[in-house]
Amino acid sequence: MHLVIASGILGLGSSPSAFGMTLALIITFVVILGGVANLLIAYIIGQVLVERRQNQERRRRYDSGS
Repeated sequence: MHLVIASGILGLGSSPSAFGMTLALIITFVVILGGVANLLIAYIIGQVLVERRQNQERRRRYDSGS
């Protein structure tokens, strides 16, 4: 069903050809899911960097207080 919708968006008609189905699959799995994966990876990296900074600040406070 999603392939028919994607092929309709691409203007491939109501009965898409093999090329149209392949193109819709490529767009779905490479472009859309690849973009989602990249956003998740960027979010995870951002969270790791924030936590690292917090740990460094906590360690500085602990070291200076002793």
